[in-house]
Amino acid sequence: EDKKDGAEDAPPPEPAMKTVTRQEKLAVEQKKFLGMSPPEMAAKKQEEFDMALQDRVVTETNEARNALEEYVYNTRDALESRYKEFVGEGPREALMKRLGEAEDWIYGDGEDAQKGVYVERLEALRAEGGPIEALYREWEAIPEAVEALKGAVEGWKALAASADKAYEHVSAEDREKVKKECSDAMDWAKGVVLFGMKAHDKSKPYEHSSEAVRQRRADVDAACGPLMNAPKPKP
Repeated sequence: EDKKDGAEDAPPPEPAMKTVTRQEKLAVEQKKFLGMSPPEMAAKKQEEFDMALQDRVVTETNEARNALEEYVYNTRDALESRYKEFVGEGPREALMKRLGEAEDWIYGDGEDAQKGVYVERLEALRAEGGPIEALYREWEAIPEAVEALKGAVEGWKALAASADKAYEHVSAEDREKVKKECSDAMDWAKGVVLFGMKAHDKSKPYEHSSEAVRQRRADVDAACGPLMNAPKPKP
């Protein structure tokens, strides 16, 4: 058959490409975790617990030993200085002897003692030294309480003498009551409490305690407060 003019034979079409998906089974190797068995795990936990407990026992024992040692040193030093006037010669020498025995025991037979033994010995020494320390601290606290009372008294006296408008409604009579309450309190504090301390035997409790002085301050506040802080009368 004749071909048309100018026409060429068309190339044959290329065959279509096909995508082929091939599935293959891959072998996956599972490795079994080699852990401890439950009994082994329990034993390990118990071992760790026992070690922690032992560490705590050692720490607490050392702390108890150090506390006893510290008390021996501090109390002996105090008995030779600031506590000396607050204990009779006989009791002081007896306690000094026991402190020395405790020190010898710490560095001798008691070097490897248990916590409870250290605690027991410390409590025994404190039973003797505690009252002496209490007398000393109380003696120091009384002048401090008097100073606090003095500060409160000066504050109320200043208000009683004040010309501030906030207190102009307070009568002269009430102001005098405040001044008298303050004067009586300080006369007692200086003439009775502080004066009596000069001749008092410090190894015995003092009858006018720091608590009594603090109570007197509270009494002053209770007496002066309602007088100076009374509200102004309504016009």
